[in-house]
Amino acid sequence: MTYPFLRYSRAKTSIMLVLIQLACPASAQNSAANIRPVGSVCLAGQACVGATAEAIAKSASAEELKETMPAEAERQSETSVEASSAALAESAPVEELADAMPAKEFEVTMLNQGTDGAMVFEPSVLKIAVGDTVIFKPTNPGHNSASIAGMIPPGASSWDGGMSQEVKITFIEEGTYVYQCTPHLMMAMVGVIAVGDASVNLSAVKAAASDKKSEFMMSAQRLDEYLEEI
Repeated sequence: MTYPFLRYSRAKTSIMLVLIQLACPASAQNSAANIRPVGSVCLAGQACVGATAEAIAKSASAEELKETMPAEAERQSETSVEASSAALAESAPVEELADAMPAKEFEVTMLNQGTDGAMVFEPSVLKIAVGDTVIFKPTNPGHNSASIAGMIPPGASSWDGGMSQEVKITFIEEGTYVYQCTPHLMMAMVGVIAVGDASVNLSAVKAAASDKKSEFMMSAQRLDEYLEEI
């Protein structure tokens, strides 16, 4: 005996099974569409565009930071060097910096005939720094080099070289120095050396020169002309 309600129930069950089979592939496809690489944050049913864009932006910022780091480091290095130089200049007095500079040597020759005429020192006027050395060379014999009393800076050491002898003098005190060839002073064989600030005793030297040149038998204006070059 066949019951009608059983046939209806089987038909309903078959229809439901067919619908389930049709729905499953679509669900699987939707799930696959929402699978993203590791590192992306995705919510079910939503695209990962926002998370991906944010990751790209962070990556770009890191690259820009790497590019600017060397330039920033270079600027900091230059600033540090300038600051160190300024600190050194402030901490070291000018006198100490001058002492740290290497001293130089200069030569003055004693000649029977030179650019300025007969019986001269060359160069006749010399400008040097404190601590420098001058070597007086008797290129022609019969001359010497000797400082003139009252015509060198206060506290400076005098010198008196032997005849036809080389003399080596290191100048420690600033100021103006006038020296002579003793046997040829009457021929105005004199020379001038300015060490550092020549004005220290320049007025006193010019005053003494008025008396000294009275001993000259020739080239009476030579010393005045030399002092004008200081």
